[in-house]
Amino acid sequence: MKTAFFSECDYAPGDLKAGMRKAIKLALKYKDLKVSDPYEVSVIFTDEEGIREINNNYRHIDRATDVISFAFAEGDGAEYAPFLLGDIFICTDVVASHAGKYGTTFEEEMIFMVVHGILHLLGFDHHKAAERAKMREAEIVVMKQIFPQWKGRGEE
Repeated sequence: MKTAFFSECDYAPGDLKAGMRKAIKLALKYKDLKVSDPYEVSVIFTDEEGIREINNNYRHIDRATDVISFAFAEGDGAEYAPFLLGDIFICTDVVASHAGKYGTTFEEEMIFMVVHGILHLLGFDHHKAAERAKMREAEIVVMKQIFPQWKGRGEE
């Protein structure tokens, strides 16, 4: 499995890279996928202006958000690259704000964004209640393997 990290802002993940890679591997295992397969995912860090532009261009929502994922398994040609999972864009400014709002640490919140993003790339969603319940369960299972005290963010 290959994970590439890029930054469009001043943030550099440093020591968090290992935790982010672990989160991605645990999410793959949760979906009963082989971590030894050549999966690829990119994690891109951006600021509020960058994520707002992405959110507006692709979702037609003109505001900053915490994370946006683009699954390569969707769209034309996806069948030719089954191991290319996609891109996860994370807004570090919103992550920092959410850490305060939800009573998590910046590290927990950043890893949670990776978990949330990779689950989207693996087909999870949260638009309907039943989908949301499955995704929240997956998030908690993965996060507890990294942070045993994790109980969720208490947002719903």
